[in-house]
Formats: sequence, C-alpha cells, structure tokens
Amino acid sequence: MTARAFTGLRVVLVAAFNRRYHRSGLALGAALEGLGCEVRRCEERRRGWNALFGRSLPARLAACLRAGPVDVVLVFKGASLAPADVAELRQRCGGHWVNWFPDDPHQLELSTRLAPAYDRFFTHDSSSLARHRAAGARAHYLAFGCDPEFLRPPPPPPPRPSDARWAAPLVFVGSRDDVREPVLRELAAVGLVSWGPGWPRGPLYGEDFVRALAGAAVGVNIHQQFGDRGDPARYGTGANMRVFELAAVGTPQLSDAKVDIARHFTPDREIVLYRSVAELVDRARVLLADDTLRRQLAVAARERALREHTWRHRLEELLTVTLR
Repeated sequence: MTARAFTGLRVVLVAAFNRRYHRSGLALGAALEGLGCEVRRCEERRRGWNALFGRSLPARLAACLRAGPVDVVLVFKGASLAPADVAELRQRCGGHWVNWFPDDPHQLELSTRLAPAYDRFFTHDSSSLARHRAAGARAHYLAFGCDPEFLRPPPPPPPRPSDARWAAPLVFVGSRDDVREPVLRELAAVGLVSWGPGWPRGPLYGEDFVRALAGAAVGVNIHQQFGDRGDPARYGTGANMRVFELAAVGTPQLSDAKVDIARHFTPDREIVLYRSVAELVDRARVLLADDTLRRQLAVAARERALREHTWRHRLEELLTVTLR
C-alpha cells in the first residue's frame, strides 16, 4: 500500500502521551496523522481526572470508541487491557485490533497472554515470534523507529556555554541496574558519563535527553541483560529504541551486537558492534582516537535513519500488514 491509501483511515491510538517522558505515544500519533489518518487518542495511564474518578483503561477506551466509527485500534503495549476486555470491545465496536508490544522478551509471559486477543500482534524482537505464534497469535516483526523532528543533531559550532555540561567522550543514557553497572564500570577510564534512573546525575527528559546524546563523541548502547550477570533467556535479539535515537541525533554508536540490529544498520559503516566487555572497551578507544571514522559513522547512520527508520516508516508497514 502507498501512504495515500491511509488517508481518512480512522484510528484509535492507545498509548502513553507525555511530552516530558512518554514521547513515543505522541510520535506515533503524529506519524499516523502524517499518513493522513484521523486519530483519536486514548491515554493508557490512569492520570488526572481518570485517576481521581478511578476510570480503568477499558472504560476509557470504550468511551473513546463510542465517539465514532473506527477502522483500526492500535494499542502500544496495553498491559492493563485484558484479553477479555479486547474481545468484548472488538465485538461491540468492530475494526482491526492491533497490539505493538515494546517489552519483549523481558515481559514475554505478559505479551504471549495478550497477543492472541488481537487481529495482529507486532514485536520488535524477532526471537519472540515463535512463542507468540505457538500461543495462537498472528505475530509479526516490527522494529522501533525514531522521531526526526525531536531527535536532531546539535547546532553548528561554536556551542553555547550552556551546552558544556553535555560534552563527554562517551555517554550512556539508560537505567542503572546490577547487570549493566559492572559493564559500564569498565569504561570509566575512557571518560564515560552516565545519565538515567539510579545514576548520580539522574534521569533526563525532553531536550536535555537529546542534548546528552548529541553532546558526546560516542554514544554507548547496552541492551538489558547484556553481560556476565545477564539472563540469556531475557536478552533476545531486538534492537532497542536507543539504536534508532542515536542514529537520528547523529552520534556515532557503539552497541552490543543484538542480532536484529544488522537488519537495519550496516556494522562498521553505520554502527559499531561489540560482543564482549573487552571488545567494548577496545572499540571505544579506537573510536575516540579517530575523528574521521566517527564523522563517517554519524553521517551514514543518520541518513539511513531518516531514509528508512522513522516512526512514519514503521506505521506505514504496520498498517499495510494489518489491512491486507
């Protein structure tokens, strides 16, 4: 299908909408509108008046569906939307029901319970597909994407004085946990700066998140459960959002070699991969010593991200699969 085929498509989007933190929901809504869809938003989280009056997600979604006919109901995770609720609402309101689940394989028990309730189920982790299909789901692989309007390279030099806090040889932005911490500790001697929940510098939101990614010479990506302390059963193959975010920002990336990454970026031309902590440290030193290589990686990765890996690209694929 072409993007024109989606003009006027009535979509109810169930996701978390928050400019400070949950930006993916807003980006998905904007991408759907960019494809010509008519989008109604249903907040996944219980907040504001919904929290005050105890309105559950099924009740909120039912109210949203009553507002008019719907062609597609797209749920981004929807952990609190039980299969029985989906079945009841589908029968009452019709439409194609789709779940795009962002937390495989870390929450595989939850996703395999939810997946069969939908007409289509999408996961960013290809290793989880067999489990979903065995559970009765019509499951498909769909990678994450990026929002190029939000994730932009820094302005041309000279930088403003206020940008100095973001300058770093290496940056990691992500949660601190017992698995990642010993891996990141090995990079302390080469100038690693860490941001996120649990780290001394704390979490980052909005433009500060972009500034931190863009201000470093190299962005370090460590997927959950990588390393000696990780659980192989929960590691999986899927590329996390940071793979696409760093590419869009234009920061050369050093990531653990998740299998699905090579579907989307060419190793050693658009991204540098490592398979052990020792290789991570060695490749970090090589990248920091080679300005030309870093520039080449950054330019190539950003061009690929904008050409193939925006949220609009992903939703065009999702809708094409859903409606065929």
